[in-house]
Amino acid sequence: MLILLQKGRKHPRSLVLALYAMVEVVSNGFIYLSYAAGLDLFVRFPFFHFIYKPIYCLWAPLFYLYFRFSLSSDFKVTRKHLAHFLPFVAFSIVFVLVLIIKGNHYIFENLYRQYSNLYRLTLSVDTTVKIQYLYYNLLMIYLLFSAKKRSAGNELAASKPPISFAWLKFIAYGYALGCLGAIMGWILFLMSNPLSYMVNLMGTSYFFFFFFIIFYNTIVQKKFFDKANPRGQQLTDSELSALMSRVDKFLIDEAMYLEPELTLQQIANALKEKERNVSQAINTIKKRNVNDYLNHLRVEHACRLLLEDRDMPIFEVMYSSGFNTKGAFNLAFKRIAGVTPTGYREKK
Repeated sequence: MLILLQKGRKHPRSLVLALYAMVEVVSNGFIYLSYAAGLDLFVRFPFFHFIYKPIYCLWAPLFYLYFRFSLSSDFKVTRKHLAHFLPFVAFSIVFVLVLIIKGNHYIFENLYRQYSNLYRLTLSVDTTVKIQYLYYNLLMIYLLFSAKKRSAGNELAASKPPISFAWLKFIAYGYALGCLGAIMGWILFLMSNPLSYMVNLMGTSYFFFFFFIIFYNTIVQKKFFDKANPRGQQLTDSELSALMSRVDKFLIDEAMYLEPELTLQQIANALKEKERNVSQAINTIKKRNVNDYLNHLRVEHACRLLLEDRDMPIFEVMYSSGFNTKGAFNLAFKRIAGVTPTGYREKK
């Protein structure tokens, strides 16, 4: 989780995934703490079995945000997305009020008493989570199909996802399969079917391996890109010019040069070209290597921002121009523009 948080400074999807992992650890930690401590903990602190329940309502929304960041490099969390956390907020307020008004004694007597109001309240959380499973899985699959359809007739549109559609399918369908198992286990539990324990155990094991794959993939930065289509060993001058036009269309028209983690591999896969062909085109036409060319585009963008909005802080200009660190920004800017960003703004 700490590794994911570190990577989240550069990859928002890693940060959201780390937050999801933190929520899972906290919510499941309370459960296992209750089991490990036994009845004595419940007698002394019955709210430990109760107060963590609303956290369940964060599971599906956080995973949905992770999927959105994976689906589009342009995705940003705005105020409208706060609505996804309303169930968590609402249940948290109700649970805290119950604890304050009714107290521990009431929780001790009613939490596991079937058909009590408190028992129904905890069941309503579980029911809400299962509804969230259905809603968010359908939404993610719909968004995946929509993105795939848009990319079918537009080669450059397929470059928008930071990761490949094959990996996006694994995320969406893999999560849906796990949620389906959780819903089945919940239905069996409501029916008092003894198979519910086995189904829940299998579902927990499935989710463990599913998220292990996702965490591993995120940490080691495996993108699961599709292989580029083969091309000839060497390109002619006209082919290099045509390829450079496609590169510029991808980088400039689509503003992909503003992606901090954009790599030669991503550019090549987006254009269905070999990496060496893309590198050769940039070296031959622009007389620069790939990183140098990207930095030139970013510095030009930063120069425009520095003059268009003189009140914009330098660090905002840095992030808006595709740089992650102040050192890299200042070094590239001074090498290309001849002065520091502050000096450039003052000079102009």
